[in-house]
Amino acid sequence: MTRYGRSLARARSIATATGDPVGPIDLGSGTQPEWRGKRILAEIGVPVPEGALATSVDEAVDIAAKIGYPVAAKVQAAAVYHKTEAGGLALGIADESSLRAAWTELTERVSAATRVDFDGILVEAMAPRGVELMIGAKRHPAWGPVMMIGLGGVWVEALGDIRLIPPDLAESEIVDELERLRAAKLLGGFRGSAAVDLAAVAKVVATVGRRVTDHPDIAEIDINPVLASADGAMALDVLIVCSDDNRIAETVSGA
Repeated sequence: MTRYGRSLARARSIATATGDPVGPIDLGSGTQPEWRGKRILAEIGVPVPEGALATSVDEAVDIAAKIGYPVAAKVQAAAVYHKTEAGGLALGIADESSLRAAWTELTERVSAATRVDFDGILVEAMAPRGVELMIGAKRHPAWGPVMMIGLGGVWVEALGDIRLIPPDLAESEIVDELERLRAAKLLGGFRGSAAVDLAAVAKVVATVGRRVTDHPDIAEIDINPVLASADGAMALDVLIVCSDDNRIAETVSGA
């Protein structure tokens, strides 16, 4: 417990030294929709695709015109966090007519499948190619936040190639953990592909670790996938779960 308390203190001092914002997060409770989670990530410096939430098809067209085609469209609702299974995802939309058709199809399909109200549709620029990783954090009732990094996308369930780490590791130590993954060869330039910028990935992991440590209202974060390439790391999807009951977490944070 003493080592853990010192670990939290070290994480706070790192956040202060780096100027990481530690202001309150007003997310409410429960599962947050992707668009809101990405807004938080962008505010703390984690790269996300260019885009915005549209509440009408005309607004979606305006957003796509600003960011440029092709675009992705994703239905947004706290209850719809597996968008592929719910039929709430359309990729590679090439032009305005295709976007209008996708809007109608997505809204009708998700409404029929889930029967829930949704916030709108997130319209985003299509992401470049890269290696899909995942970054997660979950708050243990006694020990506080624990981070998880590993191969992302569907591979996290199929292969379970992950590393569990504390939230305050230095970025150089996070790089070492990434290089211990069984699939680490994919990160170093595999079959002619460019090597992944591991320092950029480590920066995202460290940023998320500081944010979760400083905010006991965040119970869980799941960023999957994180697209890692030679040009950096970008969060393509995020799930944030908040809790109103922070008594245990606050007690541990003060250890």
